[in-house]
Amino acid sequence: MLTNTKVLTRDEGETLVVYVGGYLNSLLGEEVEKVVGSRIPGSAHRVLLNFGQTRMVNSIGISYIIGVVEKVMEGNGRMAFCEVSRINRDLFQVTGLSKYVRSFDTEQEALEFLAGTA
Repeated sequence: MLTNTKVLTRDEGETLVVYVGGYLNSLLGEEVEKVVGSRIPGSAHRVLLNFGQTRMVNSIGISYIIGVVEKVMEGNGRMAFCEVSRINRDLFQVTGLSKYVRSFDTEQEALEFLAGTA
């Protein structure tokens, strides 16, 4: 089961890029929250969640993403999503996430937005 889920990260300047792969449920959501949470107190004031390899997000996965958004916002950080599939984009809209976090088609567009150059 865990072979279908993964969280990879990289730093792009002052932005923490988190690649969410697989099915975003409680297991993967917890891992995303843990990875972002461990970096927020340090240098990551900007967080980009790349959903390019995310097949589906369930309701528990949404709750973890909301927790990540709250943590970033509490620290006066900035956040964006990119490469969100149509079905997941619709889900983010229905749950209200799209009111708080902008989604971009490409990672580059999101990085430019977070850096304030777009």
